[in-house]
Amino acid sequence: MENLDSYLFLLKKFLGGLLMPLPMILLLLVWALLLLLRQKSRWFGFLFVLLATGLLFVASYAPLSSQLTGPLEQQFASYQPGETEVDFISVLGSGHVAGGGLPVTSELKPAGVVRLAEGIRIYRLNPGSKLIFTGYHGREQVSYTDKIVELAIALGVPAEDILPFTGPKDTADEANLIAEKFPDATLVLVTSAAHMPRAMGLFRSAGLKPIPAPTNHLTRPVRSRWQFPSAENLYRSQSWLYEQLGMAWSQLTGQIKTDT
Repeated sequence: MENLDSYLFLLKKFLGGLLMPLPMILLLLVWALLLLLRQKSRWFGFLFVLLATGLLFVASYAPLSSQLTGPLEQQFASYQPGETEVDFISVLGSGHVAGGGLPVTSELKPAGVVRLAEGIRIYRLNPGSKLIFTGYHGREQVSYTDKIVELAIALGVPAEDILPFTGPKDTADEANLIAEKFPDATLVLVTSAAHMPRAMGLFRSAGLKPIPAPTNHLTRPVRSRWQFPSAENLYRSQSWLYEQLGMAWSQLTGQIKTDT
């Protein structure tokens, strides 16, 4: 069963990477080149070139990419202090690269640094609360949780207020682990705004009722339609597509119940 879960995890990562905008555009262009080399299929080659160009424009043009990511990121409002006493702040993991003489702020992916900053902000608004860090070891010599703990302590969080858990490979694993360890606690969930709808679905399906605290918003107000396509907008569209695929996978595998 464990081997099956590992294979499914690898399959999810492979399909998720393959179906991102840039790999799809490159595949369309390679396919177009093969078609253009043959006289009989040349018109289809031109068609695939146009399709790849159109996809690149849609994904990297701010007024269009914002229409995708904006509604996704706005499903949950930002965290506001309330009367409810908070026990734990769960800061979901992101990626990292250990070593190379880099500062810890560069070893962690930008999303992870932003999530940590928001988690610490909420931690300081709730005296007596503790921070929960979860993450995967992967192929690195030092785990993600070790690195995020290192940065949190450097930013003034006492070590006794940090609860690190190394092992969860994805959000579903994080939700199940926290549901097992802290089933009845009042929990604030910190993650990127685009990821929050899927994360909330997984945590609710695990039996938790977290308070959402979205951060790392990618969508900005579009002041003018006269803008050039950019890699930043392409990344924004990629984040949207990644979450759509992740939500579909979670529902297909039963990790998120459709009535949650």
